[in-house]
Amino acid sequence: MAKKFFNLIILDKSGSMMSIRDAAIAGVNETIGTIRRVKRETGCEQEVSILPFCGCSTDYMLENAEVDSAPVITTANYQPCCSTPLLDAIGKGCTRLKKHIGDTKDYAVSVTIITDGYENASTEWTYKSIKALIESLKAEGWLFAFIGANIDVEKISKEMAIDNAMAFSASVEGTKEMFDKECSSRMRWSRRMASAPGCAKADEINKDYFEEC
Repeated sequence: MAKKFFNLIILDKSGSMMSIRDAAIAGVNETIGTIRRVKRETGCEQEVSILPFCGCSTDYMLENAEVDSAPVITTANYQPCCSTPLLDAIGKGCTRLKKHIGDTKDYAVSVTIITDGYENASTEWTYKSIKALIESLKAEGWLFAFIGANIDVEKISKEMAIDNAMAFSASVEGTKEMFDKECSSRMRWSRRMASAPGCAKADEINKDYFEEC
């Protein structure tokens, strides 16, 4: 049986994202398209979860949806506003996905976190608790990629124990370039994971996710 992929995208929806809203929507749709191409090419089942977050709401746009049934993202379901509860969104997304995966045997997990600002509104999770969570999930073969603008990306990613990080410019052009790089990285990583036995080589494959970007 082919490996099953779980793709989680945790997307900043705070007010500052309004200036790049349309580019972010286009980029997420491009990412969903890339995941569909992975399914066609590898035959691996693909589930997608998209979790936008802001101080007003951290509700799923999609949760554990089969990629071929994923709708086109529009301004109707992505309207940036208020603050940035980054840590709470990561904690919620990862713990719910972990529960959903359950006792699935042959699988791969990709968690992509995109933000254009610093954490400023979480009430349930801290950097310390998120780091512990991510370290435990990395030990199970999960891939984490952190993408940020207007922040010290290297410092923040290390605080969360995330090895793969990329900075981008919070402009329309910079956002498009970022998603192009993320999609090419995702495609390369997915091809390698699809042919890996179980989670045996996940540590090796998960290294240098953005290496060729």
